[in-house]
Amino acid sequence: PPSPRRCPRPSEAIFGILRDLAGPGGRSVPLPQALEVLGARGFTPGQVSAALGEYEGLNVLQVNPSRSRVTFV
Repeated sequence: PPSPRRCPRPSEAIFGILRDLAGPGGRSVPLPQALEVLGARGFTPGQVSAALGEYEGLNVLQVNPSRSRVTFV
């Protein structure tokens, strides 16, 4: 069977990409840039929204009210 590391759920994959975009020790990433990268990797806006909502609910990240920036908690 394929390894779970290679086929994470979309929200896990999205979270990983956001972490990569923030860079080492990075605290935040501009949301428009993140959406561009995620879209280029084949994720839909719905998948990105769902992932952001899921991880906000877990208090792992926050999206600012104007939805311009994702910050890791």
